[in-house]
Amino acid sequence: MDTLTINAKRERSANMPVNVLHIINDLSRNGGAQRFVVDLVCPTPAGYVSKVVILNNMNDFSEVLEAAGVECLVWGNLTLKEKWQILRWPDVVHGHLFPSIYIALAAFGKKRIQTEHNTHNRRRDHGWMKPFEWLLYWRYQKTVCITNQVKNALEDFLPRWKKHYSVIFNGIDLSKFSMEEKQPPAGDATVRMGMVGRLHPYKDHPTLIRALAQLPPRYELHFAGDGERRDEYEALVRALNLESRVVFHGVRSDIPAFLDSLNIYVQSTIIEGFGLAAVEAMAAGLPVLASNVQGIDEVIGIDDYLFPLGDDKALAHTVSAICENPEQYTRASKRSLSRCQLYTLDAFRDQYYQAYQGLVDDQTA
Repeated sequence: MDTLTINAKRERSANMPVNVLHIINDLSRNGGAQRFVVDLVCPTPAGYVSKVVILNNMNDFSEVLEAAGVECLVWGNLTLKEKWQILRWPDVVHGHLFPSIYIALAAFGKKRIQTEHNTHNRRRDHGWMKPFEWLLYWRYQKTVCITNQVKNALEDFLPRWKKHYSVIFNGIDLSKFSMEEKQPPAGDATVRMGMVGRLHPYKDHPTLIRALAQLPPRYELHFAGDGERRDEYEALVRALNLESRVVFHGVRSDIPAFLDSLNIYVQSTIIEGFGLAAVEAMAAGLPVLASNVQGIDEVIGIDDYLFPLGDDKALAHTVSAICENPEQYTRASKRSLSRCQLYTLDAFRDQYYQAYQGLVDDQTA
């Protein structure tokens, strides 16, 4: 189905578009859920109108949204009357992340959909939150999980509302990436390892840093992203005397170019519902390794490219085995290019807009 010409059956007038309001904490370039929203609304298909509400004024995608004709409002800047008006505007409200998913409940009488991005969140660690979560998932007519394992984890946590749960895989725009096979590192040339992601407790940058310490001096490590743990990770780099081999690039707007500069990609993480950055690395033709945790293991799809959580020795061994063996490197690169084609932006967008339409058409939801 062409994303821009979704022709879904409607009971409403053809002159009345479906209004979809997205509510999310912010639109920082540093977050995967934020990029998810931008990919979903830019461009918005014919027959739909999208608006975005962010809770704070952090918006790294303002120019992209403006170019696509998508209005973005800051919740804190709205008067009470304006907040009421924006919550009355949509046919469908799509909530993303905590606490935005709770604010969306204030859109009384509207169809609600939310995306479950992770196999676990901190709210599930607190028993006193369970009644509120029960209410939340009841009031959302549809909860879309980004992998089957995210759905399984949610069903284990709140089985009562599993009829509301479904799966739509994330997708990327393959045309933004090289989609070309990478050549194995030559001779004694520098081998550039890399990772894209927030410097956050849910990620596991320290394991990757410690793995680098066990590899020959020609190996380097490049991080794209920023966050609250940066000082801690920089201190670890200094403690291991790796200052000349580790580069913290901060938030990068040119991720395709960053990936093209690497030789191998590692998604070292503790919690990872999907791993969009890993799929982008696949589309750049890079061999991709990841922690063996729920969610991203489904995306990687084969144990050969997974390493035990926190096991820097196993990671260093696998990196060396791939980068020092041209045949293995080429095999891994080819597999990445094949695997990423399971997660296309067109399929992702089509399924979400079909879900919106299904909610609008379902008079019982």
